[in-house]
Amino acid sequence: MSPGRTFVEKVIDSHALDPADEGLYRRVRIDALLGHDATIALLVDEFERRNLKVWDPDRVIFTNDHFSPPATAERADISNKFLCFARAKKIRHLMMDRGICHQLLVESPLCRPGALIVGADSHTIMGGGVGACATGMGSTDILFALATGTTWMRKPPSIQIVFRGTLPTNCSGRDIILELLRLLGEAGAQYRALEFWDRAEPKLSQDDRFAISNMAVEIGGKFGVFVPDEVTRTYCANRGDVQPIDDVQPDPDAEYERTLEIDLSKLTPRVAKPWSPANVVPISEAPEVPLTVAFLGSCSSARLSDIREAAEEVAGKQISPNVRFVVIPASVQVFSDALRAGYVQTLTDAGAVFNQSSCGPCGGIDKGVLGATDVCISTSNRNFRGRMGHWESQTYLASARSVARAAVLGRLSPELYED
Repeated sequence: MSPGRTFVEKVIDSHALDPADEGLYRRVRIDALLGHDATIALLVDEFERRNLKVWDPDRVIFTNDHFSPPATAERADISNKFLCFARAKKIRHLMMDRGICHQLLVESPLCRPGALIVGADSHTIMGGGVGACATGMGSTDILFALATGTTWMRKPPSIQIVFRGTLPTNCSGRDIILELLRLLGEAGAQYRALEFWDRAEPKLSQDDRFAISNMAVEIGGKFGVFVPDEVTRTYCANRGDVQPIDDVQPDPDAEYERTLEIDLSKLTPRVAKPWSPANVVPISEAPEVPLTVAFLGSCSSARLSDIREAAEEVAGKQISPNVRFVVIPASVQVFSDALRAGYVQTLTDAGAVFNQSSCGPCGGIDKGVLGATDVCISTSNRNFRGRMGHWESQTYLASARSVARAAVLGRLSPELYED
């Protein structure tokens, strides 16, 4: 009798096009494809040279999130090349200047439990927050998938992560994933699926799940997927999905490479020091570091709950005069919701600066990149040397609440939460 199957094994098997699981790789059909200006522009010439057609324009989500709006003439040319290609191919979900592609993916009904999704960016993995097996690929692989609606995929071994206990009010999904990075390291899940089981009381919010799935790739994960539950169903219903979700569940006797249980009740706010997202310590053990920049943005954060928590921290206060606090909502929808809730006014009154929904300084692109002497606390997902700007700059990764507190204080401090 064969052993039970994990969540990811079930999804890959249900999408397989070959007759049997005989080889190391399976050829699978995909449910959706995600792309942005910086990477899709790389495949346009080859796609046209081969006279290829998009397999299904209705299942493609494209957005110009890296260069939105372009900061240089060169980037404007790249963006225009991408946009012209998308319009010529009649891509239905072309979202110009609407936000970061990964956020737009999870705002779309195409990203649903049990779906298999590929994207031209590593953080496509964030779709796992809503129970989709989503993963990033290089431009050549995406070219093939865009033309055929298929790809080859090896079933990754799965690591089971079980969350229990109650998440403290000063912690969020960002602190959880930073703790996992501390425990597992940058290569702790290399070409593995992280399968998240939410047994917390109360269950984690959908925004927290997105933050965790997004940075699963920093541990090396092929997938970082939450087993669908009532939180998933509620999110899909509120999103306006008209189809019932595919309630895929792992078998009770599924085999995992290892199981890791996390007691959220014991968690405290975390920070990743330069120059690795796995260089994590409790903020209570962080160094005393003066800051020049605070950044609340990127696909790993900058959702409504993040902006709300930051607004709570700065309400009635002022950002330190030594700190530039840049806020970039993950999408225009998030920005609109934050406007209606009054969070934008609160943060602006405190001295924060809002920018157009895009990747911005997370990848050292624009809207707040770091200079040689800058020291930044950020909600972005990577703090590798030179990632956000100058090679000599320093970036500390933390939650939105921690970023806002530090922006007011003017420094990262082990006493950040002592009040």
